[in-house]
Amino acid sequence: MKNVKNIKNLFNEKKSKKGSLAVLTLALALVFLIGINLLLGKLNWNKDLTKNKMFTLSDQTYKILDNLKQDITIYGFYQSGQENYTVKTILDQYAAHSEHIKVVYRDPSKYPQLTQKFSKDNNKIDAGSIVVENGSKFKVLNQDSFLSTTSSNSSDSSASPSQSLAVEQNITSGIIYVTSDKSTIIYALQGQGEDELSSQITNQLSLENYAVSSINLSLKDASIKDDSILLVVSPKRDLSAPEADTIEKYLSKGGKAVFLMDLTENDLPNFQSVLNNYGLSMQRAITVEGDSSYVSQNPIYLLPEQKSHDILSSLINNNLRVLIPGAQSIKISKNQKSSLTIEPLLTTTNKSWGKTNLKTDTLEKQSGDLNGPFNIAVAVTDKSSNAKVSDTKIVVVANATFTNSQVVSLSNNANLDFFMNSISWAQGKRDDISVRPKALDNYTLQVSALNRLVASTFVVLVIPGVILIIGISVWIKRRKL
Repeated sequence: MKNVKNIKNLFNEKKSKKGSLAVLTLALALVFLIGINLLLGKLNWNKDLTKNKMFTLSDQTYKILDNLKQDITIYGFYQSGQENYTVKTILDQYAAHSEHIKVVYRDPSKYPQLTQKFSKDNNKIDAGSIVVENGSKFKVLNQDSFLSTTSSNSSDSSASPSQSLAVEQNITSGIIYVTSDKSTIIYALQGQGEDELSSQITNQLSLENYAVSSINLSLKDASIKDDSILLVVSPKRDLSAPEADTIEKYLSKGGKAVFLMDLTENDLPNFQSVLNNYGLSMQRAITVEGDSSYVSQNPIYLLPEQKSHDILSSLINNNLRVLIPGAQSIKISKNQKSSLTIEPLLTTTNKSWGKTNLKTDTLEKQSGDLNGPFNIAVAVTDKSSNAKVSDTKIVVVANATFTNSQVVSLSNNANLDFFMNSISWAQGKRDDISVRPKALDNYTLQVSALNRLVASTFVVLVIPGVILIIGISVWIKRRKL
């Protein structure tokens, strides 16, 4: 009985009450923290703190996932426990957003039959490969394609090539491929001295489920099939009358086309005639921009104003600017068909002018030069009066050099996005517009000598000093108890 009384007295002591309260508070705090951790783990909340949002899917990808109607399996071929963290994190975003996406990891050495199934059409399944599958259709993505490297065009030999992470771009393109009924044919016009598409452009077209085929309309039986896109890249000579007639007939039946028109020594009246039908004409003058905010070093290297449009919205949202070197301009007719909707895409400022004398040695404005602003790119929709015929869609850019690989690199891939978005818009694929690689930039923290001194003083003197003062205060207070 005496022992029980002593225990009660022990708990009634002031020090014991404070100690018990401290232990109880600590226990409650631990329970609270454990509960919060369990809750966050179950909710799977996470925050992408990387500068370029490496692990966050784009709005375009989310739209594609939201519209999925078919179940898709994405296989990641890695040795057990050696999955690539970056790829796995991005794949998890796909599976978390759509119930139609299933992500499965397989060790290629343990599943030879599965790797053999996908090892067709010169595909090889190695460790690190990703396969997007929908029924009998699949797309093999090699791990080398997840990192895009572009050589620097700087005169500085020590400049390093720029790199971009293209995991989302490849996987989303794979989803588009396996869910599409067929590839869209892009007919690249030949026979008028047109430029070849750069490998960067052709690779991207292939990645996004387009099949590029050359077409010479002067050949017998040459025709442009329905549901295709006509692509004209920097013709040096004019169309013949029959060739122009073939293009006009194709476009009049709901055709789609992208014209990239460089400045030429001679006028191209038959090309002009085709464009005139849609309220456009090319102005044979080199465009000079007088506002330094809209040029890149050289006044003819334009960074035009980008208008609000589906083709450009993703670039504007990502603060990217199209670079157009050495453009002519596009004049919009005031007398046009009521069925036409002509939307400027890229324009110069009212401080620009057009050099009509192409042999002049100066870029200064002279007598006879045209006054800006100018249209550098436009999108045209010709609404069909026949419900069974789709609307005609045309994109015209007064330059083709912007698709050159070096210029694309200088634009930080904005030019590639602009070209691909133009193709997608012409085809009517709004949801597929621009899923772009994300730049892998190295950011170095620059700290001055003064800042280093302040930081060192804070860590070495201030923090230990505060802790010491608090400790002495607690010790003195307890001594008085």
